[in-house]
Amino acid sequence: MSEPFVIEGEQTLREGETRTPAVVFEDFATVATGGTEVYVNGSTQSATWLSGSTVATANVLTLPLITVPAGSGGLTVVVEPRVQANGQSWKTGIVFRILKPGSQR
Repeated sequence: MSEPFVIEGEQTLREGETRTPAVVFEDFATVATGGTEVYVNGSTQSATWLSGSTVATANVLTLPLITVPAGSGGLTVVVEPRVQANGQSWKTGIVFRILKPGSQR
């Protein structure tokens, strides 16, 4: 089997925003959650940025609520959801650029 295709990509968020992203694992009929981690400057910040649980439904992984703390504008944050599928562990990354208040990009 080739590497599974995962829909992922860079997105922008602003300080104070909250989001519940979803990731689709198109090559699998079903996945089981392996959890989600948030990395800021290479260190885990999951307890600060995430609330709630990661939920798997068929081949869609709905991530916990991501809350962008005040003062985090200018950071690049990597959210890494993990799944179990076909007896293997898979991980993907979503890059969030955090915009400062009033900035366009």
